[in-house]
Amino acid sequence: MGNVRDGQGRGGRKSRGPLRGALETVAHGLGYARHLIRGNRVSGDLSWVENTRPIVLVHGFLGTRGTMMPLTRRFQADGRVVFTYHHGTFQLGSLASTAEVLGEHIRSIVRSLDIDAVDVVGFSMGGLVALHAVKFTPAARVVRRVVMMGAPLRGTWMALAGVAAVGLISPSVWQVVPTSRFLRDLHEAPLPPGIRIRQIHAEQDALCPEPGPVPGVDREKDYIVLPGGHSSLVMAQPFYARAREFLDAPEDAADRDTSGVNAAARREPPRDGVALGTRPHLVSELSERSERSEPSVSEERAVDDEANVR
Repeated sequence: MGNVRDGQGRGGRKSRGPLRGALETVAHGLGYARHLIRGNRVSGDLSWVENTRPIVLVHGFLGTRGTMMPLTRRFQADGRVVFTYHHGTFQLGSLASTAEVLGEHIRSIVRSLDIDAVDVVGFSMGGLVALHAVKFTPAARVVRRVVMMGAPLRGTWMALAGVAAVGLISPSVWQVVPTSRFLRDLHEAPLPPGIRIRQIHAEQDALCPEPGPVPGVDREKDYIVLPGGHSSLVMAQPFYARAREFLDAPEDAADRDTSGVNAAARREPPRDGVALGTRPHLVSELSERSERSEPSVSEERAVDDEANVR
């Protein structure tokens, strides 16, 4: 078998019946809409388990930080500090520009908390932004693993509806059309050494059909397809479980030190020598900053300056 398909015989659950599957997919869609209207002012427990890395969540097109709350709560319950990154209003801007700001946001977190790296989870269009950030920005030095959940890595023809609606003001909808130069460049760029990526897709996803594994993804281990629709990717526990198992797995030959460079040498220069576990107020400050609806590079640098003063 070319990839892991839970629920279809390879160590998975018994397949759902079509009626049950349809009802669950509808329920996930309604749950997603409920979290969508929460907007970007979200809060949660910032408890932390030692020797775990923070996770940066990146939402999808027309999404809000609220849509990431199911994943946020699950990761937090398992002891991870979670930062949810907001693209800006409706994510109409260029995905490449958004990836640059995401990269700066990630580096700001690493510098301020004096840690070696974070993990990133991108949902839908957020997966494209996350992959672009690690391929084209200095954030590659401080990202360990990336999970792309339902990312349209080969594009989606559903983007044409977006082109018709907002194409005159939105570069991003053009960039998700299957023939776009953005996607071609994203595929052709090499994955930096030491970063592992996993793709997780929903079998009944009408918005972002299965793209097949992209270069750098282990087809046998890290290309996962589960029963569900697009919203199920953030709402349903089985999708979370496959993301968490990947992020929790011990580092091996495919991880950061394979390039022969010591991990400490790859770290962002620390600003104040403060460990994550000993200065939790910095985590809280960074989380509060990320609630702002329009993040900018200058705002993220201000976080570094404040941490340095302290």
